[in-house]
Amino acid sequence: MTRRFVAIGIPPAVREPLAAASAHLRDPDARLRPTDPASWHVTLAFLGEVSEDLIGPAVDAITDAVTGSAPRPAPRLRVAGAGRFGDRVLLARLDQEPPEAMEPLVTDLHARLRGIGVAMQDRACRPHLTLARARRRAPVSAGDVGALELPAISWRPETVDLWRSTAAPGVYEVEVAVGWPSSG
Repeated sequence: MTRRFVAIGIPPAVREPLAAASAHLRDPDARLRPTDPASWHVTLAFLGEVSEDLIGPAVDAITDAVTGSAPRPAPRLRVAGAGRFGDRVLLARLDQEPPEAMEPLVTDLHARLRGIGVAMQDRACRPHLTLARARRRAPVSAGDVGALELPAISWRPETVDLWRSTAAPGVYEVEVAVGWPSSG
């Protein structure tokens, strides 16, 4: 089985300046294990390994949650600087404008996915982009956070996507995209 998650992708106009600002993380001798900018995303729900017979119902659940609970217009996501989760993950923090605008969508999405039999962990929605992970002997430090000068850039999501892992470690791809509903 393939690992899957529901996420918002990062458009090229946002990804490219962030990739440039974090290019040192992808140097061959970098201390941390960088993530691939093409795979950057904002996770809304982690499904884990899901049997193929649940994919159709999962797409329906995602569509219903987006149609029913996504804020209109889409909230603005803004890069709010660098941060970390403990000593394991180096990240770009994201603010939502308005604050917590995506909470109803995330709550509905989780409930609908559980309703079709997806065993999901309760995780708070903390919008971020994972830029790098610790290596075995190289934890993420305050210095790593301080070395990142990220551009203050923002965007409005256009889709909520079902992503899946690929055969290459740390590489993900969009399996199904669900359009964000218009405000009208």
